[in-house]
Amino acid sequence: MSYDLIENLLWRDLAIFLFLGAVLGGAVGLLLIFRPQLFWAINRVANRWLTLRVAERPLDRYISVEHWFYRLHRPFGLFFTIGAAYVMVFFAMAYDKAAAMQALTPYVPAVLMDFMLDALVILLLIGAALALFVGLMLWLRPNQLRSIDAVANRWLSSRRATKVFDVPHNQIDRYVAHHARVSGWVMLAGSGYLFVSILLILG
Repeated sequence: MSYDLIENLLWRDLAIFLFLGAVLGGAVGLLLIFRPQLFWAINRVANRWLTLRVAERPLDRYISVEHWFYRLHRPFGLFFTIGAAYVMVFFAMAYDKAAAMQALTPYVPAVLMDFMLDALVILLLIGAALALFVGLMLWLRPNQLRSIDAVANRWLSSRRATKVFDVPHNQIDRYVAHHARVSGWVMLAGSGYLFVSILLILG
């Protein structure tokens, strides 16, 4: 599929989206001008507040899996050590950057792909070194890893971070309620302008 075809499809979808938005905005504007009571009845049904607290409650719970690691510390430690060593050996002996560039360059510009490959290799090597350290500690010295884990594994609840988003903001609704007809005319004018602009562009 050529880039021109993708660009045409994106522009067409954008035009359809803006056209539907103009029609909906015009309908809302007409309701605000001539039947504001009907608009607010629909708005009360559609504008129901859904709190984030219920959705995030299963995620905001501490689940401890450390006892499984420490009960089976030797198999887990050996697994991490072998996996990390394999990653390091692969990038030291079998990694062919030129072949990777040749395979991926048709999809991404060469300069960007070169940077992305270098960044990916660095991240993988850092992760492998960390996994090697954790695997050796878990395999040979699990008690020392437990003390480090107690300091690093501090629970931070997401409730405090998302609390600011879990507050309804209905200032616009109150403003429109006090200026229903003016807001309706503004929305109708904006929707009409957008509608005419789309027709002129497509024409």
